[in-house]
Amino acid sequence: MGHILPTYYFSGEYETLYPDLLTLEHTEKVFHKGDFLWTIGEPITTVYYFRSGIAETYVEHERGHRKILSFHGAGTIFPGMQKSHYKIENAMVIQALTEVAVTAFKREDFYQFSLRNPALMDRLIEHQSAYINMLIYDVAHQRYNYTFLKLCNFLFLMAENNRDGSHSVAITQENIANLLGVGRNHVTKCLSRLRQENIIKVQRGCIHILDFDRLAAYCSQEMQKTASSK
Repeated sequence: MGHILPTYYFSGEYETLYPDLLTLEHTEKVFHKGDFLWTIGEPITTVYYFRSGIAETYVEHERGHRKILSFHGAGTIFPGMQKSHYKIENAMVIQALTEVAVTAFKREDFYQFSLRNPALMDRLIEHQSAYINMLIYDVAHQRYNYTFLKLCNFLFLMAENNRDGSHSVAITQENIANLLGVGRNHVTKCLSRLRQENIIKVQRGCIHILDFDRLAAYCSQEMQKTASSK
């Protein structure tokens, strides 16, 4: 059985369909850590297939508050198939957390191709349903241990996807607070709890996961299996 991941981390859903997608006109791009795949106010005209790396999608409020929506890893597609443009897209940002390699398709070409490909359409519908379910779940639980849950999920997926196979996350508490859109004092309290339970060890600019299974147990109760475990 493969590892389980928080529902707002998407990966592996489209790996078997990737050869078919390459029949579409496309370009290959690499984004470095911190680069934006698109930014606030930029119209979404491109659909990305993620070949490697992790990116986060978030909405930034005009007052400066940030709300993380989801994370995207290898084998997934974002933003998916849709014909209409929605106002909320103008507030959405997708940013590389690590180096990210993608295959990029024009949004209209991808939409028309999906209409001709039942297997892709079926996968897109399931993915969209999972995304909506994740957002509803997040809204329903955001008042209950919100920061602690997000922190555990974040550490889990970052450690799970380390290229070197280690369970260490090279990141500062300030960067975690900025990424999760919460106060640094909340992050410090949550890390202290994990440290006191001997789940993590904190060093300058790095967090070492000592007990991966116990960290996973603190993650969202709504889980999805990776493609390897399906």
